[in-house]
Amino acid sequence: MFGAYVGMAMVLMAFSSESRGLISSRSKSYLILMALGEGLLTTRAYVTGEWPFAVLGGIWAVFAIYSIIKPPLD
Repeated sequence: MFGAYVGMAMVLMAFSSESRGLISSRSKSYLILMALGEGLLTTRAYVTGEWPFAVLGGIWAVFAIYSIIKPPLD
């Protein structure tokens, strides 16, 4: 359960920092926070059988990881 709280804090930190213009949603720090945070939340959702949330979180984490590996072209 502790991991879920850490994941939630990471996602909220990334989102609030991006919303306030402190970091870009394309920055590695944002994407890493989102990937790790969503990974933790997805794991918790999977273990507890919350399938819609597990699928959503998993997809979100995969997109963040993909964007780290292959950044979008400007």
